[in-house]
Amino acid sequence: MDMEKLSINRRTFTKGVAATASALILPGYMRQAVAASNSGGKLTVALFKDLRTLNPIMGIFGNEWRCTANLYNNLTRLVPGGGVEGDLAESFESLEGAKVWTFKLREGVKFHEGSELTSADVMATFNKSFDPITSAPYKGELGPIASVEATGKYGVRFMLSSPMADFPKAMAGATARIISEAGIADFDNLNAKAYGTGPFRLVDFVPNERVVMERNPHYFREGLPHLDQVVMRVLPDNTAQQAALQNQEVDAIAEVDAPIFAAVSRINGVTGTQIPGGLFQNVVLLANQAPFDNPKVREAAKFCIERAPLAAALTENTGSPGDDHPISSAYEFHNESPALRQANLSKARRLMREAGYSNGVEIDLVVANNPSSRNRLAVLVQAMTAQAGINFKIEQMDNARYGSTIWNKGKKCYIGNYGTRPYADAILTKLYHSRLGIDEGRWATPDSDAMLDRARETIDPVERRKIYGEFQKLSRNNGPFIISSFQDSLFANWNYVQDFPMSAISTDMRLEQTSLGDGAPGK
Repeated sequence: MDMEKLSINRRTFTKGVAATASALILPGYMRQAVAASNSGGKLTVALFKDLRTLNPIMGIFGNEWRCTANLYNNLTRLVPGGGVEGDLAESFESLEGAKVWTFKLREGVKFHEGSELTSADVMATFNKSFDPITSAPYKGELGPIASVEATGKYGVRFMLSSPMADFPKAMAGATARIISEAGIADFDNLNAKAYGTGPFRLVDFVPNERVVMERNPHYFREGLPHLDQVVMRVLPDNTAQQAALQNQEVDAIAEVDAPIFAAVSRINGVTGTQIPGGLFQNVVLLANQAPFDNPKVREAAKFCIERAPLAAALTENTGSPGDDHPISSAYEFHNESPALRQANLSKARRLMREAGYSNGVEIDLVVANNPSSRNRLAVLVQAMTAQAGINFKIEQMDNARYGSTIWNKGKKCYIGNYGTRPYADAILTKLYHSRLGIDEGRWATPDSDAMLDRARETIDPVERRKIYGEFQKLSRNNGPFIISSFQDSLFANWNYVQDFPMSAISTDMRLEQTSLGDGAPGK
């Protein structure tokens, strides 16, 4: 069979979304036709790194989210074209100007251990997430939930501290998986046990090595899933992933690293797929520490960046330039003005002189060792900013140490790594909000918080677009990040893998509709 490579450019993608959905111009799904008759078999998927826990409330890495998407369900889920529909919820509606949201649960849904889904499970899940003792790392992405209460055995009401137009999309997020009351009671063991309703049940879990799941015979969606078993293997090396795919030791790669995308796409019988997305790596310029407490130094660093060539080199021509804020063209509220910032070394040097750094300055920059693009970005930025006297001293460390000692600790500048979110507020609030997010660059002010609050609360999409546009300009010009490029979502699978989920939100990897055709080793 001849090699086939699927690539969707932005123009084609936008036209396709416009034809199928008017609500959002958001990363959609590229799916191959499923053959329902091809049921059964084992699918093996290669994962890149970081698979520490199966606890949906405590997971922070993409591979943890990919696994829990198949062990658990949410109240809602995203659909092709960027919309949202009920998952465990049969229906939902807003009251009081989107400050109150009600959800009607499906009846008869069973958790893997046999208990029936009720409102008590939903309340237990969210109460645990917002318990200060839990310290859920991504609870800010759930929205401004003030309280949750039952409206009957199968009804739930969320009271928000402020209106939120995108609350149903927040309920589709990775940290909003619904755990049974029994699972919440066994919370300390949720790292390696699953108390979900998902299409697959947990068989085996070895942290940072593998997850084995089997078909849930009592799944509430009739006829699904098609597969008997799913194995997710951690292969944190590009060479190992490429060889495993070539030798059919794995059937698909969940997230292909850009340097090997062209090579794996050339394997005879393999399809490589590229979808415009919003994955980015940000150089975090801590705004509460010298020298980046001076906005002129932050601006100087940004004027050093040759964005188009850096994006091409960093993404191997599978991405697009960024302009120092996290809202790529894949998002509904992406603002196309002002024009992409161009490098201007003379202006950068002048800003450094005005900031009192005529002789330059040295700054530590910490880089985790995976993915490899982080280090490539660090080296490229180091070379570019040095021309204006901003001298980054690169320190590499393994992901585990980086996560526990550097990420969001506010101690040293570093390079972060973030995937595409289902809507703009999810990533903006997370990175910039002082109360509801992590304020990663230690930059937030009452005014910037208020701007994000207004956008989240505004129902009128025209007015929301205006506010988000203003925030993108503010964060671009004054904010604490260099965001030089956006990486498209890259996938690779053997052609016998049918209906493999491929989305710009690559962590939303639900395998309930995936099946194996003729020639699959796992059949």
